[in-house]
Amino acid sequence: MCKLCFYLVFLCFGQCFGVIYHLNETEYEKLPRLSELENYEKCMEESGGIYCVAHLELYNYSNSDLYTLIREYSDHALKHYNYTKLDRGICVTQTCKNYARNTGLDINRDLAVVLEGCLNETMIKKYGLSAKVYNKNCDKESDKNQLHIDFYDYVFLGVFVTLLMLALIGSFCEVDKNQKKEISGKTFIACFSVPENYKQLTAIDQSDPRMSIFKSAHAFRTLASFFIVHAHVGLMIGSAFTADPHTFEKAYESAVLRITFSGMNIVQYFFFMTGLLLTYITLMKAETHHFSWKIIPTIIVLRWWRLTPSAAMVVAFSATWMRHLGSGPLWTSWIVNGSSHQCRRYFWAHIFYVNNYIPEDVVCVFQTWYIAADTQIFIAAIVIHFAIRNRSTKFKTIALTALLLLSMASPALHVWWQDLDAFSMQKPDVYRTLIDDNFRRLHVLGHNNLGCCIVGLATGHLIYWLQQNKIQYPNFRIGNLLCWCVIPMFIVVLYFSSLFIHDGERPSLALRMLFAGTNRALFGFIAAFWAVGVVMNFNGCSKAIMEWQGWVVPGRLSYGVYLLHNIFIELGQGMRTQLVPVSFYNMCRWC
Repeated sequence: MCKLCFYLVFLCFGQCFGVIYHLNETEYEKLPRLSELENYEKCMEESGGIYCVAHLELYNYSNSDLYTLIREYSDHALKHYNYTKLDRGICVTQTCKNYARNTGLDINRDLAVVLEGCLNETMIKKYGLSAKVYNKNCDKESDKNQLHIDFYDYVFLGVFVTLLMLALIGSFCEVDKNQKKEISGKTFIACFSVPENYKQLTAIDQSDPRMSIFKSAHAFRTLASFFIVHAHVGLMIGSAFTADPHTFEKAYESAVLRITFSGMNIVQYFFFMTGLLLTYITLMKAETHHFSWKIIPTIIVLRWWRLTPSAAMVVAFSATWMRHLGSGPLWTSWIVNGSSHQCRRYFWAHIFYVNNYIPEDVVCVFQTWYIAADTQIFIAAIVIHFAIRNRSTKFKTIALTALLLLSMASPALHVWWQDLDAFSMQKPDVYRTLIDDNFRRLHVLGHNNLGCCIVGLATGHLIYWLQQNKIQYPNFRIGNLLCWCVIPMFIVVLYFSSLFIHDGERPSLALRMLFAGTNRALFGFIAAFWAVGVVMNFNGCSKAIMEWQGWVVPGRLSYGVYLLHNIFIELGQGMRTQLVPVSFYNMCRWC
């Protein structure tokens, strides 16, 4: 116990040397600007104009105090950007024409040499530092009006037009049927009817009264989706192309904002619900149907068919027509050579839900890692459920406990073997590059997220047993109080996560492994208490607020919002022509 306390104190207050944790405004102004964007529209209006976004890396050819300052400040990657790597949007034909003339180079023929030499000259004059270009994306005025449509664009257009026509025909048939007051069974074309789908969207399912205990799931789904979208909007604000990166870095000094930077595991709620609903619904249907192992492929295919059409259309749109919808200094790097290129290359991985195991697939509709992980978890969960469903309660308890311990050991072993952080933290440079070993090797992998689903499986069995035995405690005051504390308990777990974002040495391997192994399970147990509290009818648990009918529609739309929201974020990022200020207003505007 004393050793654990020592680790916690060291985590919060430990310091190390050779790293600069804070700079005042005067000292910070000595650093080169992290990013700059010259006027893109004006450059593209010029005949023969060439605009490049260049990524520079500083290097020290002499004993420069400024370079040492930059290096030591950037080494604190938890809270600071890497200022040894800069981004510059530059109109080469204007800014570098004197350099090209003086060196006898031709801008069109020797573009790479002119660009690097011009920027290096500027850095030497302003800061006494040398820089080399390690990546660039250039737009030419002569290419700006050219639309390169290929075979895949036509395929997507054909599918989209077909679906649109089916929706129009289905809607017309539905309206005509209603006007004639005809009563008929549901047809294939009716599945595409807008009125019919709207009716399904707003309908309250009353097929089995026992399912009413999950009414509050709509509220949790809506709230979780809102916070996920809010976190992704941070890409717009926290990317390198912000007007005041120092202000963004200061946000990491706020205890409240550090909680939001540590909230990646909010998706664990969805994994918990996967296990809970799978077990509960299967047990409920088993009362009237006989299920055998042979039905597992059918269940998996039906789930794949339910999720894939909409997800595939979003990925296909990102791979095809999205790259034609705009322009800007960041359009080529973010859209054409970024998400669109990767979606074309890894489209198959998104269709078969293995994209979370491909480290190179970074920016193609990156939020779909969750759908892939959830599908993998679902397949594992359905096998586990069928393996233990007819066993004794003791066997189920031992089996699920053993599986939970194994699922907790998995992320801990990743931390040990690959020397990772305790969880995927939203560091400034992660917003900038979307590249993070902790995210790709720890956070998104299906087997590392199985723990919450195992807790959900166990909770499903418990809830079914409680309902079968009609066990309720409506006036249990302690249960009532604890149920109201469910959301605050989630926040407390996030607060403990935020303690890892600190000034000082990196937490010990033992502490990182401990947290990596337990934090997902903690989310699961808190969610399990909420679910059991609903069944046991603790007054005030969710009756007044969480079961409000107004949560139903946004809850059902949350999957569509989850799929589509990042498209708008990417479009906004790609069409950005100036640096964006860090402000609460900008965050709300994009939400």
